[in-house]
Amino acid sequence: MVRHASRLPLVALAAGALAIGCVGSEPEDDDVAAEADAELRRYEDAPFERPEVGLLRRAGSYCTGTLIGPRTVLTAAHCVGFASAIAAPSAPPIGTFTIERSAGDAIAIGYHRHRADAGALDVKFDIAVVQLDAPVPADVATPAVIAEEWPSERLTVYGYGRYGAGCKGRDASPAKRKTTVPPSFPWVKATTCPGDSGGPYFQGATNRVVATVKGDGLGLEWVGDAVQHRAWILARRAESERGALVAE
Repeated sequence: MVRHASRLPLVALAAGALAIGCVGSEPEDDDVAAEADAELRRYEDAPFERPEVGLLRRAGSYCTGTLIGPRTVLTAAHCVGFASAIAAPSAPPIGTFTIERSAGDAIAIGYHRHRADAGALDVKFDIAVVQLDAPVPADVATPAVIAEEWPSERLTVYGYGRYGAGCKGRDASPAKRKTTVPPSFPWVKATTCPGDSGGPYFQGATNRVVATVKGDGLGLEWVGDAVQHRAWILARRAESERGALVAE
């Protein structure tokens, strides 16, 4: 699997750890961490599964994103530099969102707007929304939905980029993979790798997004909590679908 497009400064990560309290202090966390970490070694290739999960490119880097509306993509705030932006329609796109439909068949759509209200220390609000320049056709992908509560069943996470022990596995070009983790996963040892950032944690085998991949800091895996920030996400999605996502 894959993690961030870039890492946060160590000082920010340390402050973030303090901000969320005693992460991973529960006795059972060590067992959960070992289980989740071992599952990283058992990743599965999933190139054409979940077409709503695509590759989000920007300024020479990439992350993972999830279509949550015909022209709206959910990703991580750090994937867009913890910033909102609107480029002039006549300017080159800020980036692209690509969906692979089958081998040799992909659709790439540019974007000129994205919104991220979180800062580096807002650990659970590492969430951003991207407004695509054109809608993804209905026959290409069905948008995912935002879960209303954390489930008790396992989560399935998708992402692009590195994989395997120590995140040392690389592809000639980013490839989609998946693995599953316990529902208590957000507060244990990291299991994602560079490039997974912004990718979805789905509730089981459903299309309900529970969280987005943030990555790890100081050896801990944190997530952007989509359930907690559901109202913000839905409000931004409504703006995006109207073609009126604002930068605040």
